[in-house]
Amino acid sequence: MKPLTVEVISHRITVGGGCARCALLFREAGVTADARRQDMADYPREMLDDFARLSEWLAELVRLYRHRIRILMIDVQSPLGLYKSLLHRIHRYPAFIIERKDVYSGWDRRVIEALLDKRLKAANARPG
Repeated sequence: MKPLTVEVISHRITVGGGCARCALLFREAGVTADARRQDMADYPREMLDDFARLSEWLAELVRLYRHRIRILMIDVQSPLGLYKSLLHRIHRYPAFIIERKDVYSGWDRRVIEALLDKRLKAANARPG
């Protein structure tokens, strides 16, 4: 069975050095870990809390659904995030788009799990 695609549109926290290439670039430019920590501290507390909460949720979804889902993170402020928000009329974040059909905005994890279960059940019921 092909994994379900779960697109998560949310505000992203970006701090330089998250990937190997970025870390190399910042190290060569002389950007220190202290500067990156200061960047992180400049975000509003509410945004940091929401990001931590969403990260925990996504880790739990990955643990529960393992190979049956594929999560794609999309920044609200990216061109793709803007396009998806307009296309699906999303005004609150985080928003979850499951298989390009089911859309949910908000923090009720039971709703997300119910939508995933419904899509998985439908996929398993299809012949072939």
